[in-house]
Amino acid sequence: MADPDTLAENISLDRFNELLSRYSSLIESISSEKAFPIAPKPGQSSLLQLDEYRYTIAIDAFQSDKPRRQMEHDDVKTLVDWKLRHGKFRPTLMKLVSSNDGDVVKKTIREAIEQYWTNNNNITKATDAIAKLKGIGPATASLLLSVHDPERVIFFSDEAFWWLCRGGQKSPIKYNAKEYQQLSIAAEKVTKRLQVGATDIEKVAYVIMKDDARQSVPSIGQPHTKKAKAIHEAIQKAPVKRKSNPVTETSDRPLRRSQRQKAS
Repeated sequence: MADPDTLAENISLDRFNELLSRYSSLIESISSEKAFPIAPKPGQSSLLQLDEYRYTIAIDAFQSDKPRRQMEHDDVKTLVDWKLRHGKFRPTLMKLVSSNDGDVVKKTIREAIEQYWTNNNNITKATDAIAKLKGIGPATASLLLSVHDPERVIFFSDEAFWWLCRGGQKSPIKYNAKEYQQLSIAAEKVTKRLQVGATDIEKVAYVIMKDDARQSVPSIGQPHTKKAKAIHEAIQKAPVKRKSNPVTETSDRPLRRSQRQKAS
């Protein structure tokens, strides 16, 4: 990351809010790029629609210790769909999540959320309980918990972890409970320093990491490393060798005797 002013420990509230204001237009742009990260099939929701569900509809339904309704299996699958389109696509994840029994999903999440609100907002215990479901690890569990308490619970996204825990460097992530605890602690520091919510931190991290990546992508067909440039230049300078008397499908030359025998 080139700009030290956007590092989590340095960012000002004004800069934070400026980046946050860019989130919606970035999602619209990404959603319009049909191949990113995978094009929705006919009848499926777009990333923009899923984003509206994740940050508005779901939070409105599940936020607080007295939610409007309990989370169902279909809600979980919609949030997982958002997760796959918003970040790294994992083709087997939805199949695993869908294989859970609907009643078990509802009961598991309800008990985990009740425990969260009555146990001093213990994020670790709540995500551990949710992660007992098939296909649900610390990252997806944090997403399901986040829509119940968006001010305190941050979703374990790649972008949030890279920005808050790796100084903006895209290093490998193990997606385990230890890393999520590290992310939660780092997010809490920014929350307290800037007086902002966890989901807003998540959005700012997304803008910083995605914008940086999109701006660094070279134009199609243009080499972007020294080695690639050298190879590219060598290819351009190399003389073109022409084959003598090329034979094509439309050649009207007469066939030799051996060729006429093979063709017959």
